Amino acid sequence: MSRALEDVVVVDLTTEYWSGLAGAFLGDFGADVIRVENLSEPRRDPDRDGLHPREPINAEAELIHRNKRGVALDLTDETDRERFTRLVAAADVFLTDLPFATLDARGWDPSSLQQVRADLVYARGSGFGPHGPDRDLPALDELAAARTGVMPTLPEPGEPPVYTAVGQMYTAAMLALGVVLALRHRNRTGEGQVVDASLFSGNLYAASLTLDAYLAMRDDRLSEPVARLDAGNPMSGASLAYPTSDGRWITLTMPDSDRWWPAFSEAVGLDVDDPRFDTHDKRCGPSRLEMMHLLDGIFAQQPGTHWRKVFDEKRLSADVMEKYDYPAGDEQAYLNRFVLELDHPSYGRFRSLGFPIHMSETPARLRRLAPCAGQHTDEVFDEISVRNMTPRDGGPEGDAATAALDGIRVLDATVWFQGPVCAQHLADFGAEVIHVERPETGDQARGVRSINAVPVADWNQYFQVVNRNKKSLAVDLKSDGGRELMHRLVAESDVFLWNQGMGGLKKLGLDYETLSSINPRLVYATNSGYGHLGSDRPAFDMTVQALTGIMTRLSEPGQPPVYLGLGAGDAYGGLLSALGIVLALHRREQTGRGQHIDASLYGAQLFLAAPSLQPFLATGNPFYTDQHARHDARNPLWNRYRAQDRWMFLCLENTDENWSRLCVALETDDLRGDDRFATAEQRARENGALVDALDSAFAARDAQAWTERLRAAGIPAAPIDSFRDVAEDEQAWANDYFTRGNCTEVNREVEFRGLPLTLSRTPGRVESLGPELGQDTELILFDTLGYTWDEIGALKASGAIP
Repeated sequence: MSRALEDVVVVDLTTEYWSGLAGAFLGDFGADVIRVENLSEPRRDPDRDGLHPREPINAEAELIHRNKRGVALDLTDETDRERFTRLVAAADVFLTDLPFATLDARGWDPSSLQQVRADLVYARGSGFGPHGPDRDLPALDELAAARTGVMPTLPEPGEPPVYTAVGQMYTAAMLALGVVLALRHRNRTGEGQVVDASLFSGNLYAASLTLDAYLAMRDDRLSEPVARLDAGNPMSGASLAYPTSDGRWITLTMPDSDRWWPAFSEAVGLDVDDPRFDTHDKRCGPSRLEMMHLLDGIFAQQPGTHWRKVFDEKRLSADVMEKYDYPAGDEQAYLNRFVLELDHPSYGRFRSLGFPIHMSETPARLRRLAPCAGQHTDEVFDEISVRNMTPRDGGPEGDAATAALDGIRVLDATVWFQGPVCAQHLADFGAEVIHVERPETGDQARGVRSINAVPVADWNQYFQVVNRNKKSLAVDLKSDGGRELMHRLVAESDVFLWNQGMGGLKKLGLDYETLSSINPRLVYATNSGYGHLGSDRPAFDMTVQALTGIMTRLSEPGQPPVYLGLGAGDAYGGLLSALGIVLALHRREQTGRGQHIDASLYGAQLFLAAPSLQPFLATGNPFYTDQHARHDARNPLWNRYRAQDRWMFLCLENTDENWSRLCVALETDDLRGDDRFATAEQRARENGALVDALDSAFAARDAQAWTERLRAAGIPAAPIDSFRDVAEDEQAWANDYFTRGNCTEVNREVEFRGLPLTLSRTPGRVESLGPELGQDTELILFDTLGYTWDEIGALKASGAIP
C-alpha cells in the first residue's frame, strides 16, 4: 500500500518529547525520518520531572521515535559535522528543537542550511515563537503552560494549579501540519521555507474556547476555578462531576432543553413534572443547587457500570470517568488502531498508542520500532552517496506569493467546534472554505450565549473566530434540490468535511461511495466520535475525554477529576483532521485520487494523553494512572510552589550542581547545609520535607521577583499566570498568536485568537470573521456552479435554500 509522504526525507535533530513526536507523525505516514543522535551531548532524561520512573521498556522512545532510522554523530567533530551537512543536503525537511542561539552558533540556522539545500523545508519547534522578547526562554512545556492562564482554572477552588502536559501534543501536530503545508508549496514553486510551531502557541491553542471568550469579554470570572457543584446547569458543566457508589465519577454534557430533560429525568428516577424542576428556568435557576445535591445522592446509590448501561439505553450524553485501564482493554480502541499490541525483540509483548488519523488509501503503518543509537548510520550514508541531491523544480503554478492552500475548495458541513476548527486551519492558510449550514438556524454555535456560565460578549466569539475566513452557504440537505446542489458543488471541490454523525450520510446522499463516484479526486474527511469502525454513540468532548483516563489522574489525591478545558479534545481532533486532509492533498498530487480520512474525538483524546498513557500501556504501572500530591513530588525541584502573591513553576533536574545553584539563588544557607538534602537520592527520599522547606522559601517574595532571580541564575522558572496576564502578553502578540480584526456584528475592531503556526513564505492570514448565515449562497450558485437566476429562484421556492 502506498504512503502519503513517500519519497520525503526528514533529518530529525530533536531532543524533546514533543518535537520528536512531530517527526513520528511524518514517519507514520511514510516519510523516511532519520534521527540524528548527537554523541557530544548527554541524552535528555525522561524522568527529569520525576513523573516518568525508569522502566524495563523505554515506552517514550517507542512512540516518539517509531518509524525512524537512527544515525549517531559527534557534532563537535569536524568529520561528523561534514557528514551531517551531507545528510541535510540529501533531505527534504530539517526538523529541530535546538535553541536559536545554538543553531546560529553551529551554522544550522535557516539561512545557512538553505545554502546547503535551497529548497529545504526548515521546521523548528521553539519554546515561545520566533519573535518577541522571550523567544530564547527554555523550551519546556511546563513554562509555556504556566504562561497561558489555564492552570489556575482547572482544579477545585483552593487547590494547586493543574499541569496537564497536553499542550506539547498540540505543538507536535502543528509542527507536522506546517511541514506538509510547506511541502505543498515547495512542490508548486520549488521554494523551501521556515516553519515554526512553539510550545506557547500549542498551549494557547489547547485553551482556544476559553481564551477566545476572555479576549472578547475580559471577564475575570473565566480565570477563576469553578467548584464541582457550582455549574450553571445540573446536567452539564466543565467542572461538574457526580460520585458513584464504587468511587468512580459521572460526567454529564447535556444542554438543558426539551430534548434531554424527559429522558434524563426518567434515567435518574426524577418526575419529569416535578414542580421544582419542570422548567429550564427552575433547573438552571432557583432549584439548581437543590437538583445537584439530589443528583449527588442518586448517583451515589449505584456503581458506574449501572449508570453507563442506563445512559446507553437512553442515548444520553453522559458517561463514567475511567482510568487508563479502560482504553488499555477497550475493543473500540484496538479496532480503530488507536492502541496496538506489539512485539519487541528485547522487551517482548507490549502495548502502545497507535494512530489517531485514519486514511483509507495511505494509512499510517508501523514499519519499524524505535532504533538503537546509530543503528542505521552506515546504511544511511551509503544511500546518500548515490542519492540525487538536486533541488526539485517547482510545478507550473510556481508563484511565491500564493497561500499554502491556494486553489483548494473545502465544503465544511460541520457544526460546533471540532469540524469548524479543522476547516479554520485550512481557511487560515488560503483554502476557499464554504461553511454549509441549515437554513434559518444555521450552525448550532451561532446560538451560544454563555461560556462556563458567563454570558458571551456583545459578539459571538465562539462562532465568529472558529468560522473566520469562510463563506456561508445555507441549504436544506434533506431536500431533493439541496442534495442536487451539494452534488454539483462536490464535483467542483477538493475536500468534503462532516461531523454530524455517521449514520445519516447515506440517506442524505453524502456517503463516501456516492461523493467519490461524483469526484474521484475528492478528499472526504469525517470527524467521528469513536472511530470509523464500531460504535456510533453520541460523542461530546467531555464524555469522550472521560473514557481516556486522563481526567481521573489530574489534581490532588481525593479531588474530583479534572476536565482539560472547554473544547480541548475538539481542538486537538480538529488539528489532526487538518493534518490528515493536507496529507491526503499531498498524496493526491502524485496519484490524482482522493481518499477517505477520519479523525475521531476518541482517537484524538487518547493521543492527547500520550505523555502518561503511553507508559501505562507499555508497563501497566499504576503510577501513571493515579493522582499524585504536589507535596509528594518525586523530584521536588520540578514542582509548583506558592510565592507571596501567586503560584509559580520551578523546572530543575535533581542534580547536586542544580541544587547548589538553587540554594544560592534562594539565599538559604540553612537549606544548603541541611544534611537531609545533601544528595539527589536524599532529596528524593526526603521529598515531603524538601517541598515544605521550598514552600517556606518561595513564600518570602512574589512570583515575578523569584522568576527574575532564578532566570538570572540559569534556573528555568515562571509565574503561573491568569487570563488577564496572558491577554496582555507581549510575546503572544509579537508572534500573532493573538490578533485584531473588524467584527461586522458590532462594527468595531475586536481581539481574538490568531495564528498558532508560522510559515515564512506562505503565512496564514485572518481576513474576516465568521460570515452571516447564508450570505454567499446565491453567489456560490451563480459564480461557482453556473445556476441561472431562474434556477436559483426555483430552489428558493422549493425551500432548498432560503
